[in-house]
Amino acid sequence: MFCNVILVNWNRAIDTCSCIDSLEQTVGVKWYAIICENGSSDNSNIELRRFLAERYIERIRVNTELDIFDYFNANDLNVPPRVTLALSPSNLGFAGGCNFACRHAFPSKEADYVWFLNNDTEVEPDTLYRIIERISQDPSIGVCGCTVIYAHDKKTVQVCGGATYQPWTGIIREIGRGKTWPFKVDVSEVEARMSYVYGASMLVTSECFRQVAPMCEDYFLYYEEIDWAERARRAGFRLGYAPLALVYHKEGSALGSGKSASRSMLSEYYGISGRLIVTRRYFSWALPSVYLFSLLQILRRCLQGYWPRARMMAAVLFGLRRTPPEG
Repeated sequence: MFCNVILVNWNRAIDTCSCIDSLEQTVGVKWYAIICENGSSDNSNIELRRFLAERYIERIRVNTELDIFDYFNANDLNVPPRVTLALSPSNLGFAGGCNFACRHAFPSKEADYVWFLNNDTEVEPDTLYRIIERISQDPSIGVCGCTVIYAHDKKTVQVCGGATYQPWTGIIREIGRGKTWPFKVDVSEVEARMSYVYGASMLVTSECFRQVAPMCEDYFLYYEEIDWAERARRAGFRLGYAPLALVYHKEGSALGSGKSASRSMLSEYYGISGRLIVTRRYFSWALPSVYLFSLLQILRRCLQGYWPRARMMAAVLFGLRRTPPEG
């Protein structure tokens, strides 16, 4: 078994380095990581190169106009590298960053799986093995999630596998959120409720990847995993959940995407714009109710005193704004 791990870094090199360190403890599955350095505004590219050069042998990839660096284990210079770092000249968004990483993966034997993993995560040594184990139990699974736990509180669940998406309102309900881990999980019940696999950890089989890739870049951030799930489902694949595969997530560390009091303007912008895109594309019959719900959400921001956010969200809702706020 061989797995390509896709990581996108934006202004959080320290998280990406920790993620790589945790991946190095992986057992039972061979892996190779491709990092898209997504046009960070800090010194992430320098920090990542320094970190990787301390652990591996760096080789600059030739015959390319881009800055791409392959990192090999010291005793394995004649085989594919352990990690590739590809520097994007601009911020392509999450979906665009994932596609960029996939395009510039080292030309080697095709992987059996592709693991889209948030850079602000850390994994257990058996996490990857556990996800693949679940897929092997049901060949119809094309996309599989895991148990995502808050990194700051390793007993509290953020999501079990994925979430339920309610097309009438655009509301997302993360399955298992807030529960104390461990607890007994009914896998079939979770999989029946899942509308999509949570994008912080989304393992895709090679067959599903060939039919569904690339990620849709219209969203830039958020909702791309809903789009992926809809296309995968229509191609005949099921969504799966591996409960004993654990991923620890530093939620919203790069952008600020927690509760309304701490959400950034960028997070609010991409939240409402992504909801409108996915509704128009897959649930056009729900547009009237989604607009109504969005208006109620804007009213709530007004009542909370977040006037700049409310004005921006209203402008997006009524098509008066198509560019994100700075920051």
